[in-house]
Parts: sequence; structure tokens; C-alpha cells
Amino acid sequence: DTGPAPTPFTHHTSPDGETLTLRGTCPRCLGPTASHYAYGLPGTGTKGLFGRRTPPPTPESALLQEIHYCECGHPHPQLPPDVPFIGCGASWTVTNLQAGTP
Repeated sequence: DTGPAPTPFTHHTSPDGETLTLRGTCPRCLGPTASHYAYGLPGTGTKGLFGRRTPPPTPESALLQEIHYCECGHPHPQLPPDVPFIGCGASWTVTNLQAGTP
């Protein structure tokens, strides 16, 4: 875990409105990384008669709360064979989020 990443990351929604993409530079290996998140954030709904009535988080606030992983696409040494991504394995939170373009 590299902790909070000070470098800027950009985000944009896909043209079909179904995916949110985060792009930036991995703070460990300095490779370009992109993560794609499908809309429909788990844990934001309500259940039952007296469910919480809190508004769902904005895409931006969800990205700032999420822990992100390097997806630079280059297999690095000692990467476990069962990880769902290819990268150096670093994880971080985003602190500098900017609007981007697809």
C-alpha cells in the first residue's frame, strides 16, 4: 500500500453511461494505469421498511473513497497468479481527482 497518491488522476464516464474510468500514474512503478468501474455501487441501496434514506455517493466521492490498484498491464515480479489485474500490485487512494475526457 502506497497510501494517498498525490499525483493527479482523471475520471470520465463511458459514452454509453455504464462505466466510470479512472486514469493516472501508478505511484510505485510510475506506469500508466486505468481502472474501469461499472455503475451501480454496492452498499448504496436501502433494504426493508425503515431503510436508511441517504443519497447515493457521487461518482467522484466514490472514487475518492475507493482503494485503487495498479493496472499498468505489465506483469511485475512476484505478482500472484490469481490476481484479477496485471500490474505491480501497489494500492492507493486518490486525493487529486480531475475531470477527464474519454
